[in-house]
Amino acid sequence: MTWLGTFHAIGVKILRRHAELVGLRSDFTILDTDDQIRLMKQVIQAEGIDEKRWPARQLAGQIDSWKNRGLTPKDVPPGDGGSFADGKGIKLYQAYQDRLKMLNACDFGDLLLENLRLFREHPDVLQDYHQRFRYILVDEYQDTNVAQYLWLRLLAQGRKNICCVGDDDQSIYGWRGAEVDNILRFEKDFPGAVVIKLERNYRSTRTFSAPPRT
Repeated sequence: MTWLGTFHAIGVKILRRHAELVGLRSDFTILDTDDQIRLMKQVIQAEGIDEKRWPARQLAGQIDSWKNRGLTPKDVPPGDGGSFADGKGIKLYQAYQDRLKMLNACDFGDLLLENLRLFREHPDVLQDYHQRFRYILVDEYQDTNVAQYLWLRLLAQGRKNICCVGDDDQSIYGWRGAEVDNILRFEKDFPGAVVIKLERNYRSTRTFSAPPRT
């Protein structure tokens, strides 16, 4: 059996199979950005915070950043939590997550964050996916974020058959949480890995004209 997809597409597939283990039902909804902002506004209003001073979109961006780093509310460093609404960032994050569970919903960041929790809290489930995934291939590895990196580490520790393709000089998604260090420390993270450098540019070779017809 071969699974092909983005990190989040595969994360959804796994999460729907084991939703009850993370407090969801298998028919959970995935919020789009507009729904996410509306829910953020409800959380902010419930806490009596001035939404004009502390916009919901800003809170959404902060929470998304934490999720990209694989941080649940209890994992967020206190210093980071103080960056929104006079130190109420972590409390708002937890309230937001509680409301998501009540709605049987996830946002985009949860698709991997809940996978991490699933694998860490249920080793038997992780073991099952170690057996399912004999080989793992990842493209554009330089653009993975921390949550994606942690997810891969958990999945690959079973058979240790992982191949990643990437170029640290082409990392362009730092603004959305990509960590170029993921590819720079690949050999340390996966001892015994073989690095193959493709140093010839095959995209910009000379173009030759066809010979004239005789």
